Amino acid sequence: MNPLLYGHRGARGHAPENTIPSFDIATKMGVDGFELDVHESRDGKLVVMHDDTVNRTTDGEGAIISMNSDKIKRLDAGIKFGDKWKGTNVPFLEEVLDAFSEFKIKIELKHSSKVYPHIEEKLLEAVKSRKMLDNIQFISFDFDAIKNISELDRRATTGILIFGKPLWFIDKARKLGSEWIQAFYGLIDGDDVELLHKGGLKIGVWTINDAADVRNMLSIGADDLTSDYPDVLVKMLKASS
Repeated sequence: MNPLLYGHRGARGHAPENTIPSFDIATKMGVDGFELDVHESRDGKLVVMHDDTVNRTTDGEGAIISMNSDKIKRLDAGIKFGDKWKGTNVPFLEEVLDAFSEFKIKIELKHSSKVYPHIEEKLLEAVKSRKMLDNIQFISFDFDAIKNISELDRRATTGILIFGKPLWFIDKARKLGSEWIQAFYGLIDGDDVELLHKGGLKIGVWTINDAADVRNMLSIGADDLTSDYPDVLVKMLKASS
């Protein structure tokens, strides 16, 4: 069975990350879906952005949690990537779900409800109201967020993000009800994959951009791969078939 292929923040190597154009490019390259990151605005909107602040990727400044959604929507999320992307908006999660409902999406919670009260409930409501639960994998380095998602709906697919050897996190994943461990590819080898599979867990690898590294991850049986360059994933999978 072929692994699932995901664009990282869309097609981050080709377009402004975590924007509608980036997601569109990724899906047109032939991957199964894409990964995105979610924060919450001061007025409760689910904002698709990686950082806690808007500083790095937009023409604005400030923490997302302290900004209202109307201000966030006026930001330019494309100009720093290049003039051709000027005027690209910061998307809200609902917009992305509506536009890409047929694709698989990894939603990374940057923080749990300890930072963004009830964010897990809001995410599940947004996904389930669109009948997209089967298309979504909720992932996070914040294990409280994963715990909350799993407790709210056991049908939800979850994965814990780690930086380290999977062996250290197998018991944690099981306790949290996660089916997946999402790991940095540079720390993964065939023994890790075999260990997780024997334990009934799946392993995804991030963020893998070099063709040789992609080939290696395919050869050891990783269950999903995420890249800034979705076209590289597609090309290497075809070459390995």
